[in-house]
Amino acid sequence: MRSVLAMKAFTLPVSTVLFHVVALGFFGACAAWLVQESLALGGRRAMMGFAVAVASGAQVLLSLSTLRALWSARGAMPLPTRARVGTYLQFMGLVGLLVLFGVHLVHTEGRPALGTFCLGMATWLGVIGLHLVPALFLAADGFIDHLGRHTRFSELEWYSLQKSEGEPPRVLLQVGRGSTLRLEARLRGAEVDGVKGRLREAGLALGPSSR
Repeated sequence: MRSVLAMKAFTLPVSTVLFHVVALGFFGACAAWLVQESLALGGRRAMMGFAVAVASGAQVLLSLSTLRALWSARGAMPLPTRARVGTYLQFMGLVGLLVLFGVHLVHTEGRPALGTFCLGMATWLGVIGLHLVPALFLAADGFIDHLGRHTRFSELEWYSLQKSEGEPPRVLLQVGRGSTLRLEARLRGAEVDGVKGRLREAGLALGPSSR
């Protein structure tokens, strides 16, 4: 099992890196376009455009932070995860609303930059929310998610693994410190043994719910 884990550990998260590179370029260009559009409009509409331009810039910084985290842990192993059905439905509803609003802004309000931002944000949320790119990575010193957040083993004390309901069957991974839950993910059964072995090597204790 360790040899299999080692082989997987060198898998480059190409899809996640490509996704954030595209997001960086798109939201960077969108921010500049929003500023240009807002300067032409003036008044309250301009203020809204400037605010959205700042949000677009924040997306650029988020992608840069994620790319930096993935680069620093480029030997991390992608862990295929899945959310609950209800979470997928919520994301699909939000994506649908953003698409409709974006189309309305472009074709009715004459705000192509703002509408394009909404459409791009809908795509971004769809990719993230529907787990179209790997959502979690197991690095040498901890976990990294697809937004660049790093949960280090040194910050954790325990883990638990429980079979969850639904089809296909998944295993619910929870890790934490004291009474605080730090991370939760639903893993495929094939990944569980490798993750469990790595957590044991890191010195984490098995939580009561897994015993």
